[in-house]
Amino acid sequence: MDANRFGRSSAARVIVTRLAFIVLLLILALSVVVWRAPLWVGAELTLFRLLTDGFHKRSMVINGYHVFYLEGGPESGSPVVLIHGLGSKSQQDWVALAPYLVRAGYHVYAMDLLGYGRSAKPAELTYSISEEAKFVESFLDANHLTSVALGGESMGGWIAATVALERPDLVKRLMLFDSAGMKFQLSFDQAIFTPQTEQQVDELMAVVSPNLPPLPQFVKADYIRKTKRYGWVTQRALASMSSGADDLDEKFSALKMPLLIVWGKQDAMTPLSLGESMHRAAPQSTLAIYDGCGHIAVVTCTNQIVPTVLSFLSGTGPEPGKTIEVPARKHFLMP
Repeated sequence: MDANRFGRSSAARVIVTRLAFIVLLLILALSVVVWRAPLWVGAELTLFRLLTDGFHKRSMVINGYHVFYLEGGPESGSPVVLIHGLGSKSQQDWVALAPYLVRAGYHVYAMDLLGYGRSAKPAELTYSISEEAKFVESFLDANHLTSVALGGESMGGWIAATVALERPDLVKRLMLFDSAGMKFQLSFDQAIFTPQTEQQVDELMAVVSPNLPPLPQFVKADYIRKTKRYGWVTQRALASMSSGADDLDEKFSALKMPLLIVWGKQDAMTPLSLGESMHRAAPQSTLAIYDGCGHIAVVTCTNQIVPTVLSFLSGTGPEPGKTIEVPARKHFLMP
């Protein structure tokens, strides 16, 4: 081998060695990030998935507060506005359902409520249902949205129903997914909403959905760190909800627009009896019950729920006043 060839071979080995070292460093760095901030990594991956499904990141200032939201679908599509639940964010609750709506031709907005996700977390607010509902109304007005299909999951359903009661001129159709809003007795300690121990995280996950796989210890640790940073918002919201000031028991029957009530039959957080009470109070509503599904049925049982949601939005069914029950499936596939 001549000197030039030997020199080139040595240089190539050096380059390959350096590249391999850089790749190794990147893998180690990524491993550290996943280990120390798994919830952030998961959120970013979820957001990326929605962006590849045609959504866009948006932000605006409303009443002096920054609000983040996702927007997707054809401009000509009928508007659908989605509101997430307690301690959650738009991309987390709607990652499974929202892409189906966009593909069906709807123009979808999914906002982060004040105090959650990427929206502002002002210290002076109470984060009550009525306060958040007023902010949603301002969001609709700021985006010139009228005659929308409004959907909410859990606490978001409570907020959505409040908006529909206060501003029926804005809400053409209403969808409530395992919604809170009427009085009921929790079957667990409210403290698990802001877990301080790994056991409390396990208890919260057990209430959220049946048969969820156990979370790794490093994910539980990150959940507890997140609670220490932002749990005060959840605590204020819970204090307000527990006061009874915003309960809908005496108001629910005033909802007159088409109403779809979706419920996981095994919901241990907001029990099915709550959905049945809402259905009785609003006789024009349809109650759709999904066996094998828990509180986040809209995420874990999306494939079963989508046909009902799309037919409701298009006005082709299900029949008002009816209760439908969908049997359990062994596997739930997300889009």
